[in-house]
Amino acid sequence: MPTLGDTLDWIFLDAGNTLVHLDFLRVAGILREEFGLDADPAAMEAAEPQARIHVDLERVDRDAEKERWHTYFWTVLSAAGWPDRARIPEAIRALFARNRIFTLWSRPARAAAETLERLCADGYELAVISNSDGSVEAMLERLGLTKFLRFVIDSHLVGVEKPDPRIFRMALDRSGADPARSLYVGDMFHIDVMGARGAGMQAALLDPAGLHAARDCTRVREIADLPGMLS
Repeated sequence: MPTLGDTLDWIFLDAGNTLVHLDFLRVAGILREEFGLDADPAAMEAAEPQARIHVDLERVDRDAEKERWHTYFWTVLSAAGWPDRARIPEAIRALFARNRIFTLWSRPARAAAETLERLCADGYELAVISNSDGSVEAMLERLGLTKFLRFVIDSHLVGVEKPDPRIFRMALDRSGADPARSLYVGDMFHIDVMGARGAGMQAALLDPAGLHAARDCTRVREIADLPGMLS
């Protein structure tokens, strides 16, 4: 019986919360340094999938971006044992400032390099399509992941953001891939899955906490599970 992998030549991947994750140890370190708070990295990480839902909208509205990410970090920090919620906005500003200097999404996903290496060995061509600030390729290079990728498309550099189908079509044009034989893997339903489908691609949703069981799409718990899902 044919598998999903038999229908694919190219696999396009998101970066943030797919290949790299928020570094909760760094976040806890910033909170300790600036506010004297002994935050719990495990509690923040457990809350993150729910926080992610707040930024998964059908349209990317730049005017509302700050508000969405404020809600995202409020959810994460509320789970960290913050004793004075009135100071959370101050903490969020501190995290935003640090993120501008060096992205907080700097922790590689479990077995990220090994997973990409296996996918390449299985004959798939790989590339990244990311909503980012111009720094994502350098981050992936620092983590040793770009050697498995044909190219990286960063929304800041091309002037188009997911879920706009144009950014996916840019990747298809650059690769020469058949959209029907291409899979996009990301962590947000509206931004990643629906955006990729708008360009005629197949799509899979990373759902580590099982929050999207009702979604009409292929789901995978983490990137390390992708090769097994395709075989």
